[in-house]
Amino acid sequence: MENILQIATPDEAPELAHMNRMLIEDEGSPNPMSIQQLEARMRRWLDSGEYEAVIIQRNDDSVGYVLYREDVDEYDVSRRKVYVRQFFIKRAYRRRGIGKTAFEHVVQSLFPDDANIVLEVMSTNLQGRAFWERLGFEPYFTTYRRPVEA
Repeated sequence: MENILQIATPDEAPELAHMNRMLIEDEGSPNPMSIQQLEARMRRWLDSGEYEAVIIQRNDDSVGYVLYREDVDEYDVSRRKVYVRQFFIKRAYRRRGIGKTAFEHVVQSLFPDDANIVLEVMSTNLQGRAFWERLGFEPYFTTYRRPVEA
């Protein structure tokens, strides 16, 4: 069955927040936000138009989502840039090509044809890095962090 893309509204913030919590766990992020905080943040982003979200559906099940924003590319103002903040496929739907197919569907359906696509992956998220590299993404920028000692 084919993936269906549903443009998310602020009313879908609770569902998106639950998937965001799973994403945080899967990537090993230290993000301490509660479901309520994630929902409030998601609702704020969608209400303000700062980000757009798309729920990925397959056989009437929500299998994942993508959260992104479009902007001018700061290095080439004649081009657009799409920043993908979050992309998630539920565990039960992974390793079957659904994520790859869904992402390519999002790119073809929603992103400008000439847009550079930028995303971030935690350096410790080896599966996530491998996934994006299989889709043709290349490391571009490395961020270093020096945590404050407790």
